Amino acid sequence: MREFLLQLCKRRGQAKKPVVEMFDMCQNKLFDQLPNRSEKYKMLETLRDAGSGKMFLEVEYAAATMKLCKYLEEDGKAEEATNIIQEIQIETYGSLEVKDKVEFILYQMKLVLMKQDFVRCQILSRKISKRHLNQKGLEKLKLQFFNYMIRYYIHEKMILDVSKAYQTIFDTLHENPEGLEEEKAQKDSAFQNFVLYLLISPYEQTKVDLMKSVDKNYARSLEQNEQ
Repeated sequence: MREFLLQLCKRRGQAKKPVVEMFDMCQNKLFDQLPNRSEKYKMLETLRDAGSGKMFLEVEYAAATMKLCKYLEEDGKAEEATNIIQEIQIETYGSLEVKDKVEFILYQMKLVLMKQDFVRCQILSRKISKRHLNQKGLEKLKLQFFNYMIRYYIHEKMILDVSKAYQTIFDTLHENPEGLEEEKAQKDSAFQNFVLYLLISPYEQTKVDLMKSVDKNYARSLEQNEQ
């Protein structure tokens, strides 16, 4: 099957639809039926080899890469997974949905943070538009993004940014009580950390304005946390 897929992709003038359908079958229906981890690795490598450089297979190529890297991470090969996934400029893949791109970049961020590569984490973070994070349905990804950014800000000693990131997490959980049941346990600690890091951050006008905002807009939350 793997050899057939490679040959199919090499044929000149081959219609795109049969190739996409073959990718879908190999990546989904047949993949779970493979007998062992080794065969699954081989299938994912074949899918990546066959789909490399083909714009009409961007979605399938990205999915195979993500799955391969997650397998590598699970098998204790996070560095290998990082080396593979960081080569992909997913933001240039025009056929992917915004959510898929954000999920991919967040996974890239996760892996580079595991290596303590904070420079690359910052570079990756700039590829995610805050406008996209504010889209309906992306709340969980938004929380994940700011949790990763907190790790970056703490490393860089950007205390006020840590506070603002916790503020965003709290606001997101407060404004979206439905659909974030698993994450709602973060709500109280997010507010407490928002205030704590705000208090210990260096003096600047932004801090003063934010402190006034806490008194004005978060009075109820302050009262609840004082009880």
